[in-house]
Amino acid sequence: MTRLLVFLAAATLTSVGFAQASSSTDLATGGMHFSAKAMDADHDGMISKDEFMKYHADMWDKLASGSNGTMSTPDVAKAFARGGMHVNVKAMDADHDGTISKDEFMSYEANHWNLLPKDANGQISVADMQKAMKKHRQSAAAASDSTDTPKTN
Repeated sequence: MTRLLVFLAAATLTSVGFAQASSSTDLATGGMHFSAKAMDADHDGMISKDEFMKYHADMWDKLASGSNGTMSTPDVAKAFARGGMHVNVKAMDADHDGTISKDEFMSYEANHWNLLPKDANGQISVADMQKAMKKHRQSAAAASDSTDTPKTN
């Protein structure tokens, strides 16, 4: 069960994506969404590692444009949360300097790719990615609700 939850969280985190926005400011202020379909660049219903990584590289470039290529961990966490996703910025910040670089982000996403269940060709279906994203959102919402509710004795 724990392995399933770890997979679902990883699958969803890896599937984070942003909508096309007119500027990086739009992304930073909430003009983003997460889409497994958008990762499928060749529209064959399957997401390859190359598609997955390119999608995430493009996402980072849009999010961090106008900066020096890095973002503070709180800004990254807020940007993802506004899109309905929760990420572990402490794990993403490999050098623990309080900022996330593109290299750190891409390494984090590559690790998540490795956790995804893939077919014999090393790909994951868009449908399976969407299911994992939905389950992650539900788990994250439930966890958020339980931590936001004051505890009584």
